Amino acid sequence: MIMLGFIFGWPRRIRKLRKRWDRLREKSLKKRGLVKKTALEKLDMTEQKLKTLEEQRITRLDRSRLAREVDLDLTEIKAMLKATPDEIVQATQASMRQQQKQQAVQ
Repeated sequence: MIMLGFIFGWPRRIRKLRKRWDRLREKSLKKRGLVKKTALEKLDMTEQKLKTLEEQRITRLDRSRLAREVDLDLTEIKAMLKATPDEIVQATQASMRQQQKQQAVQ
């Protein structure tokens, strides 16, 4: 019974998330410039969540929420690494404009 939990349960999902994180980290280290910097920053933030999942005992609800957040973060980083440099520049400019609008409203 313990073996089935190891194969199909939460430890397997956490191992898969860690494996995806490792692969994305290797890919981001091969990139250059703004893409590399941004991807590594996001991966560092995601690693903190992964460490929480691996090391701390938390409730099922929190564990599933945190695992979903990590999954979404990794998907976002993967899309960022696949994007062309022009798309990344446009996305950063759009986010800067949005931040300026929010500051103007406040």
